[in-house]
Amino acid sequence: MDYKEKKIGGHMSEIDVQGDLTLLEAELKTLTEQLQKLEEQRVQLITKLQQLQGAAAYLRGKQEPTPDQTVAEALEEKKEEESTDNE
Repeated sequence: MDYKEKKIGGHMSEIDVQGDLTLLEAELKTLTEQLQKLEEQRVQLITKLQQLQGAAAYLRGKQEPTPDQTVAEALEEKKEEESTDNE
């Protein structure tokens, strides 16, 4: 930010502290408000994401297994039975 100095008696001596402070405080307020809005949007997005993930997981659970999944599950069960028999 540029500091504007006032000419007093031909000399550059006084900085407009109050004016600069007012500008800085206004900018701080604006940035704080923007950050709060972004935080609210972030929370809303996280909530929506969690809801969609839950709905997708529910639907995956309702889905009929594909032939590949059925074969893979059968092989896994067979391995578990063999390992239990060997103990």
